[in-house]
Amino acid sequence: MRFTLSRCIRLQVVPLVLLSLGIACGAPVLDSTDVEITDTQPTQNAAPVTGDPVYFGVLAIDSAVSVNERYGPLLNYLSTEIGRPVELVILSQESQFTKVAEEALDFTTNNPLAAVQIQRLYDTEFLVTHTRPKTGAQFSGLIVVNADSDITSIQDLKGRKAACVNFQTAAAGCTFQIYHLLQNDFDPHKEFSSFVENKSQDNIVLAVLNGTIDVGFIRTGQLEKMVNKGLLNDLGEIRVIDAADDDFFYPHTTELYPEWPIAALSSTDPQLAEQMQAALLRLPTDHPALTTLKADSFIPAVNYDSLNRLVETLELKSWDADPVE
Repeated sequence: MRFTLSRCIRLQVVPLVLLSLGIACGAPVLDSTDVEITDTQPTQNAAPVTGDPVYFGVLAIDSAVSVNERYGPLLNYLSTEIGRPVELVILSQESQFTKVAEEALDFTTNNPLAAVQIQRLYDTEFLVTHTRPKTGAQFSGLIVVNADSDITSIQDLKGRKAACVNFQTAAAGCTFQIYHLLQNDFDPHKEFSSFVENKSQDNIVLAVLNGTIDVGFIRTGQLEKMVNKGLLNDLGEIRVIDAADDDFFYPHTTELYPEWPIAALSSTDPQLAEQMQAALLRLPTDHPALTTLKADSFIPAVNYDSLNRLVETLELKSWDADPVE
């Protein structure tokens, strides 16, 4: 069942339906619930938008409230530029696949691993790639422990308790690190004493801090975001294991991979896809929607071959499907 909510979240009013679903600020999205938040009001002084809604899916890595806050202003901008209401559909690790299969979306943005898997299965078209302040169109994964832990190297991970977001579809929240460990002769599925999924990267870091787990997998920028949100006192509470020796802005463990793309479904009207791509590419760099999104710009979609290789090497979801040429 999907619930359509008004813009009251962005007006700092928590709707009762959200509370009844157990979703509040900072809470992880429940996989069993498909929540759709509509945020289609035009920007101030803009001409009203009309016509059939355009459904824009966004994978949630923290909470429904956070996704709405980050993407709401962008969808307002796109509604005005396209002249049709653009509605936000918040996706879980599971529903990001089923909603595309059902052709219930027009556009979708997902972590690049899931985006590549979806493309291999359903022939989506990558339109643009997010770029981020100080890191551009690349990001990475971290293996983190409590700063007070006696774990200082990959070899020390044996027999420890670990968590990541999703074994099959999470990029910097899981599979980047699994691949890195396998390359260093450590099999996380065999050598951790326990290895579980936790849908929220916030919760993974907090579990490391409170000792529920010893090791967590998260993406670059996650720790800094938690400091800004007041969930961490400072970055010194966490240590990065096997940190890369390079000049990338954030400390990280794994190699660098391309950032999140925005894709059109194969069922999306080609003219609408062209309008969406053009609107994203001409978004002014000083537009407040980019600030809210923590992005610098959108650029033409970059090459995602490294993710196709990762899918095939680890035999992840869609590994036996043919990649789109």
